[in-house]
Amino acid sequence: MASETYDYEPFDNTDHTMKQIADAIRHKGYGKDVREAIAQGFENLDKHLSSIEEELKQQEKKKSSSMDDIFNSFGKGVK
Repeated sequence: MASETYDYEPFDNTDHTMKQIADAIRHKGYGKDVREAIAQGFENLDKHLSSIEEELKQQEKKKSSSMDDIFNSFGKGVK
């Protein structure tokens, strides 16, 4: 059986990578530090998903505007 080693240093509130958060969840020795790591993981995920969602909305607006321009141009040349 593998020996588990625990980290008893506090998990601070700085900007961590998802790898650091996962390691903290696995190895922190105190529940409050594990909970903090889990909370930071969700906050990090929410931040990234929000930016992806915003980017998709912007791309959809550009695509929609571009399609409107194409459809509007069809009637201009016909008399």
